[in-house]
Amino acid sequence: YLFLDEVDAYPGDVDGEGDPINLAFARTRTFSRRKVFMVSMPLITGWSRIEAAYQESDQRRYWAPCPHCGEYQVLRFERLRWPKGEPQKAAYYCIACEQPIFNHQKNTMLARGEWRPEAAGDGRTRGYHLSSLYSPVGWYSWERVAEDWEKAQGDVERLKSFVNLVLGESWQERGEAPDWELLYARREDYAIGTAPQGGLFLTAGADVQRDRIEVEVVAWGRGKESWSVDYRVLMGDTARPEVWRQLSALLDEEFPHASGLRLPIRVLCVDSGFNPHLTYEWVQQHPQASWGPAGARAPSPKTAVAIKGTARTDRLVLGASPVDSSRRRGTRLWTLGTPVAKSELYSRLRLTPPTEESGEPFPAGYCHFPRYEEEYFRQLTAESLVKGHWVVAPNRRNEALDCRVYARAAASIYGIDRFTEKHWRELEQLLSTPVTETEAPASPPIRPVRRRMVSSNWMKR
Repeated sequence: YLFLDEVDAYPGDVDGEGDPINLAFARTRTFSRRKVFMVSMPLITGWSRIEAAYQESDQRRYWAPCPHCGEYQVLRFERLRWPKGEPQKAAYYCIACEQPIFNHQKNTMLARGEWRPEAAGDGRTRGYHLSSLYSPVGWYSWERVAEDWEKAQGDVERLKSFVNLVLGESWQERGEAPDWELLYARREDYAIGTAPQGGLFLTAGADVQRDRIEVEVVAWGRGKESWSVDYRVLMGDTARPEVWRQLSALLDEEFPHASGLRLPIRVLCVDSGFNPHLTYEWVQQHPQASWGPAGARAPSPKTAVAIKGTARTDRLVLGASPVDSSRRRGTRLWTLGTPVAKSELYSRLRLTPPTEESGEPFPAGYCHFPRYEEEYFRQLTAESLVKGHWVVAPNRRNEALDCRVYARAAASIYGIDRFTEKHWRELEQLLSTPVTETEAPASPPIRPVRRRMVSSNWMKR
């Protein structure tokens, strides 16, 4: 017997030997009566291993009878109804008689239900699909389902979790790139280099190329609302130390905040793919993050992290390698689920800002930008999801996209995905301390974006 659990979270390759599921199957070939059992929550459509395996099976679903008319049916979320804002009144409506079925009647339905195949399949594989709508009485109620659905509205991450965890379905990513012209048109008038009022801490992402390092500094606030604070291109041969000293100087900067205080960069994630040796050397000179049972920790400001992207789709930050003194000189290498990060960013770039007349707040995850030039927004939207792979559009560069993704990973390492109300209040209190006129730093002038963006020949290559 071979049991494979949560297969959608498996890496695509194991130490260069290939797909772990294929490797596991290969080890059962000599057993004529082998049985293989695969279980998983589906994650992303087109990337989901369990969904692909289910499509090859006889696709069984559990049919349960209505307690009123006896009609057998598959429980589907669209049949669960309740008055808006009153999830405690949720009831399931029969597909035949339209009578309401309440949560306490569920066990009777389940006891009389049966599995039915819905496809011929390959003749060898049985597949079973079951959503949380079938949870027995006393477990996960229909009222809780309705409540969690309402809480997920307007929050892409919660909605994705609801689809995966509650409905047991894969999440359909929108693969087309957001319109860069729309993002350019809704730029805002806050000063470049200054964190606006809602930003409570800073992170940065750095993309390393042969002749430059590009860096974006991002402020983060409640609901993972973000503000691009600055975008810099540090020119210089990355095989030499001069440009790395520029990066150190940037990490040492403290950026003015709308409150009058100054904010340090909490975590900077730097791409290790182009020049790993020099990246590890540079990271080692700064405070480093750690990884433990509770996840990432970065207690010191100005923390530097070497990061590398992977094609895994189960979570954003996958963890850190053990310290390897022989290869990385005592530096941990952190891995990033690139598809997760890019999909999350694109969903947030599509969020619509509220109108001034509505008086409503910006939606959770909304991305704010100062008056950068067009090239920044072209780069930010340079990739599209094509048949499960992120592809760069012809004649487009994607450094701004990579920098933003690394800055998001830095925010995750700092702890934004685990923040409670207590954490947000503490950050707000730190910025609520009044600053006297003599202490207040002078507000920097609004600098033209042209000085922060490179217009040399590399953009025309």
